[in-house]
Amino acid sequence: MSPRERVIRGLLAAGVIALAMCVYVFILQPVKPVSAPPTPATTEATPPAAPQPAPPPATTPPPAEKHAPTVTATLKAVSLSDAKPLAGMVPIITLEPNAFDAPLAHGAPTDANGVTKFVFPADHKVCLRVWDTKLDYFPNNYFDVMAGEEDSATEGTIAMARAASLHALLVRPDNTPAADETVHMMMFHPKRGPWWPAEAKTDSGGVVSFNKVPPGMFTVQMECPSGRMRAENVTLLPGEAGDLGPITLAPAQ
Repeated sequence: MSPRERVIRGLLAAGVIALAMCVYVFILQPVKPVSAPPTPATTEATPPAAPQPAPPPATTPPPAEKHAPTVTATLKAVSLSDAKPLAGMVPIITLEPNAFDAPLAHGAPTDANGVTKFVFPADHKVCLRVWDTKLDYFPNNYFDVMAGEEDSATEGTIAMARAASLHALLVRPDNTPAADETVHMMMFHPKRGPWWPAEAKTDSGGVVSFNKVPPGMFTVQMECPSGRMRAENVTLLPGEAGDLGPITLAPAQ
């Protein structure tokens, strides 16, 4: 074999070997998959926060109600004649101690021991006493209770005098009895003025009777269609009858 042929044969053999290597590399060897480049992570956008409502305006709490001061009175009602306790007497307060002022307040009646506890406002100066709704007794005393700005307490005993009665024979200016006439009477206290009003009717003989009136010393004034009268220093004793006798009426004005 000539040298040229040997060169050509060597080149062919080298080509075959190179081709075989290519087949092995690209065909027989497994192909590794090409991984896709990593996808960048995405972050969701946070929505803006909803607007918060404005806080309510600050409010000032209403002032606490001021406590209204009161007076707690413990009273005992007794009979003026024998100091025995009287049940059923009603505690009251009035602006004046006469019979004209309606009670501003009243409490529970006295018990079998003559005792009651009475709570009332302390916003006025008042007269404190007990009252017999049957008018068998009248208070012989009372207590002045002053107004105050704080709670307070008081106690005392009210002596109750038996009711009196008053009678008179009313004669007209013509010297005839003032029969069957309505008579209005007012009893005046020597220091406190008008004290006790009453009304009654004369009988056929002109006699008028006022039962269950307060005892004491008064000026008595009566008036009826036939005329009027006035008597000074009339004394009525507890539980007894006072008699003015025959009185000639002055002409009515």
